[in-house]
Amino acid sequence: MDYRIENSGKDACVVFTGDITFSENVSFRQLLRDIEEIDIDKCVFDLTNVDMVDSAGLGMFLIAREQAETAGWRISVKGAQGHVASMLKLTKLSDLLDG
Repeated sequence: MDYRIENSGKDACVVFTGDITFSENVSFRQLLRDIEEIDIDKCVFDLTNVDMVDSAGLGMFLIAREQAETAGWRISVKGAQGHVASMLKLTKLSDLLDG
């Protein structure tokens, strides 16, 4: 998993590339620390270039949601396709991650 944060004013977009799996746990936590350092109202996770997410990856999205609620910003996802969209829909995370 690679990511880049695009920040425009009070909104940020995290563009992911690659799979979001258990092995990316450390990188994902770093991403959350990076987001904490900027003052935002909303963050969109762009999953257009993500081919696979496992159960740990889904758990990481829940951690991000909890952090967002605690810090007072909203989180949403966009661009999920194929397997990733199916996993978000099946677990109803697509509903939870629409801030």
